[in-house]
Amino acid sequence: MSTAAYTIPTLRSEIPWRINPHHTPELDADANRWAFELFSDDPRVPVPLRADNYTTWAALCYPDVRPDVLTAWCRFNALYTVIENKQEALFETSDAGTAEGVWRCVARYLLRLSHARDLAAIPVDEWGDGSVRHYLTTARSIALTMPVGMGRYFLRRVAQMAMAQYQEADAIASPHMQLGEYLEYRHVNFGVPLFIAAIPSMLARDLSAAEWESPERAALDRLISHHCCLTNDLYSFRKEHEDRDGKRAPVQAVTVLSTLHGLSIQGAVDRLAEVIEGAERDYLRLRDAVVVSPEMREYCARLEHILAGNLRYHQVSPRFHGAGFEGVFTGGEISVAGVPRS
Repeated sequence: MSTAAYTIPTLRSEIPWRINPHHTPELDADANRWAFELFSDDPRVPVPLRADNYTTWAALCYPDVRPDVLTAWCRFNALYTVIENKQEALFETSDAGTAEGVWRCVARYLLRLSHARDLAAIPVDEWGDGSVRHYLTTARSIALTMPVGMGRYFLRRVAQMAMAQYQEADAIASPHMQLGEYLEYRHVNFGVPLFIAAIPSMLARDLSAAEWESPERAALDRLISHHCCLTNDLYSFRKEHEDRDGKRAPVQAVTVLSTLHGLSIQGAVDRLAEVIEGAERDYLRLRDAVVVSPEMREYCARLEHILAGNLRYHQVSPRFHGAGFEGVFTGGEISVAGVPRS
């Protein structure tokens, strides 16, 4: 086993980031405490650290939402992180089937809930105990802050992400996956589409039916989602590679590009940075060509909050770069059994 060093190029972006002024260390600690206490009797769940949650991510993606909305999203993100930590701890143990079963149950109940006559009327007792119940209850609490149609749409997006979790092994089974195939998988596996799904409930004025149903709006959403999930892959590569410790290959655009083009780690990282910057250019070009109404301009402004906030979070978060990390992450070293040459 040897090591390979790589450097992340400075990503160029025209979109500035902001953070919600209501996000405080106290709000962060409350969200972590609330999420962990739901599992405090389970020794398999690692205690969440301030560095190991997504509350700051919510505050960066939603820089101007009300405190109550921000709190709901911080708790949802903290809960997701705790559940994900638990599932990772169960991988390749006698309880691995339990981990898959949790996501199957979550997806099934969420799809049923999204079609319920009254989202608020479903008794939580039907959802059993533990992970499934906590996750469903928290997702519903966010859905209930939205207009009914948007709430149902949000729940279906959460269900799609849950399904992607237990389908991960099948989704990436091919060692020769194309980048487009990988992006289709990541579009539902990564959490940003959930943030996008909530945007209509935050607008001062509703989009018209034609704007909401337009292929151009869907394309703008997808470009933002691609930028965000690939940014996650770029900055989390070292952490995910080392966390897997040889047990399974990371679900990563870096490794997809390395395998697809026979690139070194550095070559794949450089190529990925180019793809990310290209996604922003494509988004801005399409936005400038099709966005004309004040409603769509506000919609796009909120999409851009998510793009800029997601980029900033991944550049500076100790979750990916280690406790005590400060500044903007620019690369590191990973352990490798064999590194392609380019």
